[in-house]
Amino acid sequence: MKKSNSKIPLDKLSPRRLMCLDACTRCGECQNWCPVYSLTENEKVTPRAKIKNFKSILKAQNGFLGLFKSDISQDTLSDFLTGLYECSCCNQCHFVCPSRIDTVELWEDVREAMFRSGLGPIPEQRTFCENLVKFGNPYKKEQSARTDWIEAGLQDGTLLSRPELITENKASVLLFIGCTATFDEKVSRIAKHTVNILNEAGVKFGILGTAENCCYGKLRRMGDPTFKQLAQQNIEKLNSLGFDTLVSACAGCFKTLNADYPKVGEQKYKIYHLSEYLDILIRQGQIKLKEPIPGKVTYHDPCLLGRHNNIYDAPRRVVEAIPGMEFVEMEKTRQFSRCCGVGGGLKIANHDLQEAASVRRIRDAEETGAEYLTTPCPTCFSGLSGGASIAESKLKVIHMAELVARAMGIATASKD
Repeated sequence: MKKSNSKIPLDKLSPRRLMCLDACTRCGECQNWCPVYSLTENEKVTPRAKIKNFKSILKAQNGFLGLFKSDISQDTLSDFLTGLYECSCCNQCHFVCPSRIDTVELWEDVREAMFRSGLGPIPEQRTFCENLVKFGNPYKKEQSARTDWIEAGLQDGTLLSRPELITENKASVLLFIGCTATFDEKVSRIAKHTVNILNEAGVKFGILGTAENCCYGKLRRMGDPTFKQLAQQNIEKLNSLGFDTLVSACAGCFKTLNADYPKVGEQKYKIYHLSEYLDILIRQGQIKLKEPIPGKVTYHDPCLLGRHNNIYDAPRRVVEAIPGMEFVEMEKTRQFSRCCGVGGGLKIANHDLQEAASVRRIRDAEETGAEYLTTPCPTCFSGLSGGASIAESKLKVIHMAELVARAMGIATASKD
């Protein structure tokens, strides 16, 4: 049996994180709810198995009272790494855990320890992190390409006017586009619809354009310690611009900016997710929804918006405000919503498994009898769109921004 001599640094794991390992009662409730386990029935991915294997690794590494140390079993290490990285960090296990273990923070801190030890992440994820740091985005594009969606939108008419740069108009609101809606041509419509909506609503806002950096949340998800330095640089840059409100069009960026950045440094602005901001504008009367959209619609809770940040009601109010639509819920919603599988690095670790998770969520939506499935997250939108295609589903996956734009009369299905 092969052994590993690599030592896992524990100095970045707080006493509270280490105590979580002993808080696990091995009841198996996490296994009953884990979306990845439901697809693979591989117990390695369940929190109780990960905790058991990690404790075995620590016991071999540290021994008893510093004595009787041994090399780490390669089989145990392999099982642990499979479970650790074939996980979407959806946070479902936290909500069903009787001990309320903060599982996502535990996994991300452990991933950082594994990264620093050289034992993790898997090669594909390490390459992804290296490219993200090198290019400043996960698509390996140059910064100059960050405004290509603007030129394309103005040319084909999907973008009604050029958004101003916040460095030039000194607006109080910054629209933080995010890498997915910037570089993914299949998703860039979200950025265009959002700009059109805010302009029509009379919001004075600006964007960063080529000066927008990645939020680098993926580094935190996969444990790359470079995250803290890059996050601090972003915080200092954003603070220097003098705006009051940041609106994030991406659930992943929102999670990073709203939940991870405060642990790195102080931010001098209020942060909203787009769905929250749309809800405010609708209730204030700045957004007028006048064009009915007939049909039945269901809503997918993004993990990073819902379970990670407790935002459930605002996006539902937006959907319910769309005239002509009948809103129906899936069986698994809110804190018990099934993950689409795109988050936490799972797509990079096991693309087939991610696609299977998206297809499973599409089937959930189909069971409601809905014609439309909407979500306010670009990455969920991308994953679910792919799932609908694989499943050959008749369900129309539509981002919330497009629903609002259509109901405002400033977008048509034919344009996209």
